[in-house]
Amino acid sequence: MKVKLLNKPTLEFVDNGIGQCYDKGCYANEEKKLNRINRVANVNKHGSVLEFEEAIFEITASTKVLLEMTRHRHASYACKSSRYTIDKGDIVFEDTGNNDVNGMLENFRQVIINAQNKGYSNDVISLMLPQAYQYRWIVKMNYRSLQNFLSLRTDKHSHFHIREVANEMFKQLPDEHKFLFKDCINEK
Repeated sequence: MKVKLLNKPTLEFVDNGIGQCYDKGCYANEEKKLNRINRVANVNKHGSVLEFEEAIFEITASTKVLLEMTRHRHASYACKSSRYTIDKGDIVFEDTGNNDVNGMLENFRQVIINAQNKGYSNDVISLMLPQAYQYRWIVKMNYRSLQNFLSLRTDKHSHFHIREVANEMFKQLPDEHKFLFKDCINEK
């Protein structure tokens, strides 16, 4: 599993959105700006202003994570195609945390390689890939959607793979933005 923040989010447009709502303009003072954003977005729950900022991540994780992430509709995805990109050296499975299951997945990888050696097309082979198959994709979420995603996917009831990804997404955010998400993180 890998997560990398690709853009450099700022809070300028969030502050601008708040300034528009209250006809007060933007704050030049950084402390005042952050206090106002916290008060409006976190305390007063006026989350629509958070839609003016977004985070773009490159993620490498299991198909299980990809499937769970796409349930979050307010995001944009660009995913590596299994139809065009599977080759013998590219069949990687996420660690399941169970050595016996990991061994079975390695056997399954050999079945897929055998199918490739027999000349089956990637169209057919892609149907054989288990949820542990590792994909790479880019996802863009605005900060309001990211708050929702993190509150649901860091929860102990989430699958452990998506919890790991969600926690890593939070870690990748700029430190000065984490105040917007700290109440969304379920650390237990």
